[in-house]
Amino acid sequence: MSSVQSQQEQLSQSDPSPSPNSCSSFELIDMDAGSLYEPVSPHWFYCKIIDSKETWIPFNSEDSQQLEEAYSSDCNGRVVPTDGGRYDVHLGERMRYAVYWDELASEVRRCTWFYKGDKDNKYVPYSESFSQVLEETYMLAVTLDEWKKKLESPNREIIIL
Repeated sequence: MSSVQSQQEQLSQSDPSPSPNSCSSFELIDMDAGSLYEPVSPHWFYCKIIDSKETWIPFNSEDSQQLEEAYSSDCNGRVVPTDGGRYDVHLGERMRYAVYWDELASEVRRCTWFYKGDKDNKYVPYSESFSQVLEETYMLAVTLDEWKKKLESPNREIIIL
């Protein structure tokens, strides 16, 4: 008798019946679908024109956190200093201004969803309004387990969740 056969016989003879609290590997565990969804943590970016092309640059972690705290406290009229006080972000306008020198103001976004175009080598954030639509659609897909939802992006691409 081979060792494999003897091991199989030992297992079949000593196989205890499962306890009422155990589940086989083939049983599905009932999980609360709502617990699967977690909203994404936003990060703040500003737009800089480089070689006549928009480039979205992330704020450092500290500045992004300060911007998020001001945003969360409903202080949209607030001015938040960034980059060591060299720039001010006017939250209500979503604009970033140089403090000590003349420079074109740059757009600021609270970013949660991104895309990468055919010619892009970096991810580009969607607008805040479309990101909110994406997040709500994603939340519904996760919590209701209803996938294959189609959305049309602002640049006319079809997104399927």
